[in-house]
Amino acid sequence: MTSSYVETPQTVRLALAGCGVVGGGLVRLLHESAPAIAARFGIRFDLTSVLVRDVNRERNLPLEARLFTNSLDGFLAHDADVVVEAVGGEEPARTIASDALRRGKKVITANKGLVASHGDSLSALASANGTGLDFGAAVGGSAPVISTLRDLVGASTPLSVRGILNGTSNYVISLLERGVSLETAIASARERGLSEADCSRDLDGRDAADKLAIIAWIAFGTQPTGLHIRRTPLVPGLERLVRIAATDGARVRFIAECAQLPGCRVAAAVEPVIVASRSAFGRTTLEENRVEVDLGWASPLSVSGPGAGGRPTAAALLSDLLRVSPPPNDRGAGATRFLSATTDPREHRWLVAAAIDSASLNGAAADVGLRSERFIGDYLDAAVITAPAPWNSVERLIVALELANARPCVARYENSNEGEVLQ
Repeated sequence: MTSSYVETPQTVRLALAGCGVVGGGLVRLLHESAPAIAARFGIRFDLTSVLVRDVNRERNLPLEARLFTNSLDGFLAHDADVVVEAVGGEEPARTIASDALRRGKKVITANKGLVASHGDSLSALASANGTGLDFGAAVGGSAPVISTLRDLVGASTPLSVRGILNGTSNYVISLLERGVSLETAIASARERGLSEADCSRDLDGRDAADKLAIIAWIAFGTQPTGLHIRRTPLVPGLERLVRIAATDGARVRFIAECAQLPGCRVAAAVEPVIVASRSAFGRTTLEENRVEVDLGWASPLSVSGPGAGGRPTAAALLSDLLRVSPPPNDRGAGATRFLSATTDPREHRWLVAAAIDSASLNGAAADVGLRSERFIGDYLDAAVITAPAPWNSVERLIVALELANARPCVARYENSNEGEVLQ
């Protein structure tokens, strides 16, 4: 007779701060995946405390009512091995993370604002107290952006990292491309749980900028709070950009980028970009995220996946829970030290649209030293594609058009198939 030995799974006590879309999604995922996690990783997560605003609210979760608390002090004093922060915002998120790290508890967070504002100090706290801080879920949703970049640190410094980092804005743009109005597209994003009631951070680029600051921190070692990011909002003007791009065989994508400059500097921007419809970014639709890391190879290293919604973010949190915490973001004494650039001297082609005729737009561009390559649009709603020029030249044109009440909007122009009508 033979016998088999079944090893008892290690119990990890888990405290969860926040039980909304993301926190609730994590609870469900832990419950559904418990047998698989125990079998594959030898771990059993025991959820022992859940911090919420309203303990009496019905959440339809597989949790006992006694686990919920609305006492921050009681939650902080609770004994746990790992604290998952899913409350969002700066406070009490910062207090929760700082207190847990000082007590030697591992902290997992999907809070990009928290990491972008305080990641360096929280990472130092984790190192000083012999514990870990994981925030892979803060960038890219289910796309493993942070873990990919961490694997590269020490082996190769990227030339650039760029991508679609906000699933909500990409979803809205995709619906506009299908003929839906902006208001309807935003309402649809809310109904699907892809957007908060106020989606302004998604559409004006602040959400993507927070994520970009984290990416630059991992890729180049620049402090998140010190990164200068040029940010061009999607609205107003998004519907016009989508329409003009379509007539030119292209699509609008909200792309965040950080890139090396001469002199060990880093340029960073979040802006609308006109891309070819058949390009990798052009084919990234709805709430998908896509990030490309340029290492100087024949093609960029890329990762993609759903970037908005409770379940993808919850899955990313679970991945962080199961991953051994990486060392602090120390690039080593001999690593290149990059500084944030206050200006970006690189030249790009730009598409500038305005509610004026082509001749007036051409004259306005010439007045600020911009050369026009081609015009798109009709008599009173023209768009110009400029010759390569630095951002400060385009900025002067935008200011002049605003003073003339021409309602300008701008996008970086990277359409490699210009003039090809979309099917």
